[in-house]
Amino acid sequence: MEIRTVVSQPAKFSVSALLILAYEDENDRFDPWVKDLDKSIRSELSRLEKLNSIRGKFKEQTLFHPDSDEIDHVIVVGVGKRNEFSLDKLRSAVAAASQVARKLSASGLGVPLGKFLSLPSEAGAAAAVEGAILGLYQFKKYKNAKSDEDNHQDFPRMLGLIGGDKQDAARLEKGCDRGKILGESNIFVRDLVNEPSNVMTPTAFAHEAEAAAKKFGLEIKVIEKREMEKLGMGGILGVARGSHQPPKLLLLKYKGGSGKSFSLGLVGKGVTFDSGGISIKPSENMHHMTGDMAGAAACLGAMIAIARLKIPINLITLLPLAENLPGGNAYKPGDIVKIFNGKTVEIINTDAEGRMLLADALSYMQTMPVDAVVDLATLTGGIVVALGAAATGLFSTDEGLTSALLKAGEASEEMLWRMPLLPMYTKMVKGQFADLKNSAGRFAAACTAAAFLKEFAGEKPWAHLDIAATAHLDSPLSSEEHLYLPKYGATGAGVRILTVLAERLSEKGSLS
Repeated sequence: MEIRTVVSQPAKFSVSALLILAYEDENDRFDPWVKDLDKSIRSELSRLEKLNSIRGKFKEQTLFHPDSDEIDHVIVVGVGKRNEFSLDKLRSAVAAASQVARKLSASGLGVPLGKFLSLPSEAGAAAAVEGAILGLYQFKKYKNAKSDEDNHQDFPRMLGLIGGDKQDAARLEKGCDRGKILGESNIFVRDLVNEPSNVMTPTAFAHEAEAAAKKFGLEIKVIEKREMEKLGMGGILGVARGSHQPPKLLLLKYKGGSGKSFSLGLVGKGVTFDSGGISIKPSENMHHMTGDMAGAAACLGAMIAIARLKIPINLITLLPLAENLPGGNAYKPGDIVKIFNGKTVEIINTDAEGRMLLADALSYMQTMPVDAVVDLATLTGGIVVALGAAATGLFSTDEGLTSALLKAGEASEEMLWRMPLLPMYTKMVKGQFADLKNSAGRFAAACTAAAFLKEFAGEKPWAHLDIAATAHLDSPLSSEEHLYLPKYGATGAGVRILTVLAERLSEKGSLS
């Protein structure tokens, strides 16, 4: 899809489809520029509003075909109350309009921004472009049968961001680049997570990471099984024992800043398939476990976005990759394994495998020159029960890092909710025959999992983001608030918030 910025009055811009935002305020339904358009199309909008066909409720869509030489279709998308309008609502509206334009085989979609909209030009352009890219995303790589939708696959071919003057256009152009980078980085993550596990093995993921590193100027080292054995990484090696697929530990670096710049460590859980191991999961919904490497994918996608945006920060990322299968050599309940930092862990449940990978990676990260560490993981069903898909669970040992993440969550509109790390949870993961046990049972499961990870996070500021509910959607209800999310499959959660976090830390230079 070609993305263009133009200077024009929306009513005079020749485009196949034009987006109009409608607000839920009866006396303030449209932005001011719409009055001129309405006059040029014989007050069709006013007529539909009087008929109560346009009410401005969030997600409501109205399509009509005006009597106009410039515009073939007008797509009206409701965005709710004007005082609640946000970049995320714009992102959703453009996603919805893009989907309608595709069904219409509309060659182009025009989106009035800049002085035509009550949002900052640059940020608005970024949100609009990101919304279009994400809203049009489909994963059909393995489908042979063609559907009616496939006849419209290439539409819309152009997204036109309409500004009122040259100053508008310059800001829109800058925002357009940002939105394109964030959108494409998110799509990269979605594609990785949606791949089946017979394709996306630890080795295949490593190859994808190597290709991305070469393309975007990242340093990468692939730590193989033999080196992990020398390093004493019993967590990763234990989980991988039941599979024929060898584990990998990816070490990636981005040097965007100087030696004095903030250095952030990222760790992402990369279980490319999780059967539960000997503590095997129920067969129902086990197919979702192809996406248990979403944390690793998100960290890699964020690194790509940060590198493309040239953010002046230094990043070190560790991505432990393994399959968790119940083979004859699989690790078992009752086993005791030693982690890189020397602590021993009694295996209570082999399905609590993600924390074993993270334990080695987090403790290994303590040997790296980073100022703070954030890990992302589809870690627990407990966080799904606690928060649903509305928010990602945040656990942290540092108030400065917590504050930075919460602010980044607000700015990126990827919602975080802080969860407790009480001393009781640490007591619950103490082992009987080893230093720790890898599962404390069902009660406070997300909290005890975080308490377990804390034992390997060292003294540096650390935060854990449990993205088990937000990284993968399996119900249309989950995507109702964000129309740029798919109704099913990977969301790319984590890319935007980590990118915004990196920007803010690079500007401040510290957590204080």
